[in-house]
Parts: sequence; C-alpha cells; structure tokens
Amino acid sequence: MIVSVEKMIEQYVAAWNEKRLDDFKAGFAECWSADAMYTDPNFALVKGVDGIAELAQTSLDLVPIREFHILTMPDYHHNAGRYTWKVDLPGETKEGFDYFEFNEAYQITRLVSFFGPLKEVE
Repeated sequence: MIVSVEKMIEQYVAAWNEKRLDDFKAGFAECWSADAMYTDPNFALVKGVDGIAELAQTSLDLVPIREFHILTMPDYHHNAGRYTWKVDLPGETKEGFDYFEFNEAYQITRLVSFFGPLKEVE
C-alpha cells in the first residue's frame, strides 16, 4: 500500500523501468487506478493498468536500453501535482514533465506527460 504522493510517483517511475509486461502490470497496479488515463504528445489517450503497461512494453520494445529517473520530487496540492523526470537512452538523456491527479488511496487517476523543457519567451 502506498502511503504518500512521493512514494506513488517513485513507484510509477520504477514501474517504467521493468522489463516484462507482467512486471509492468504489477508495478503500475500499485500506483495506477483501474480507470486512470494517460496522454502525451504521441498518444491521445491510454486507459487503465493494462493500457499503461502495454505502452511501457511498446516503449521498451522500441528502446530496449533505457532507464527513467525522477529529477524533482512532486510538487502538489489537493489531488493534483507535477514533477520532472529524465530518461537515460543510449548516447543521450532526455527530460520531461508530468502533471498528475490522484485519489485518496495515492493512486494516479490521470497523468499528462510532456517531453523536453518548456520554451522560454522570446
């Protein structure tokens, strides 16, 4: 059982680092609500534990050597928050930002992922 927002996000990021579909499902099931929704620039909507696990497996199939890390711990209020992350890839590192919503059981109910840094005003 997850007992804090910080642990919820740590579990979520750790789940992305699994190596098999069953392990992705088990990892996400701890921190992802059954009806949770995910979106990023490449995917309009991914639903549920199976959906996010299948997305993670697809990601691993495309890039078999990758590791996700938390860059900043979650900043949150009420049932919404944000944090930054990075992914180490062969020959490069990329960063991103996630906005998330969560329930009272510390399970993510919605997550919107952004890739790359925010653009500065010109």
